[in-house]
Amino acid sequence: MARFLRRVTAVSRDGDETETLYKKKKKKKKKTSLWLRPMERRQRRTAKALKTFGDTLLSRHNRSKRKRRNGWLRDGGLNTMRASRKAARKLLNI
Repeated sequence: MARFLRRVTAVSRDGDETETLYKKKKKKKKKTSLWLRPMERRQRRTAKALKTFGDTLLSRHNRSKRKRRNGWLRDGGLNTMRASRKAARKLLNI
């Protein structure tokens, strides 16, 4: 179909019935202005990395707590370091 065509409608000889054969889809309007898109993308990426950090830290904390008494305290620094490393990877590789 040609680019300028929006709709093709077939009309019966009686004029009673119409049938749309082709209808061009409208483009969705962008929700963010062009100059704000990179900032929005960066914000979303940062939020995902922070979510990864929190989830990873919580699961490692629970694992250390289950393993041994006061394990969460002993492994706290290491767990934080590993969670932050995972979040940094998520932040840079997306």
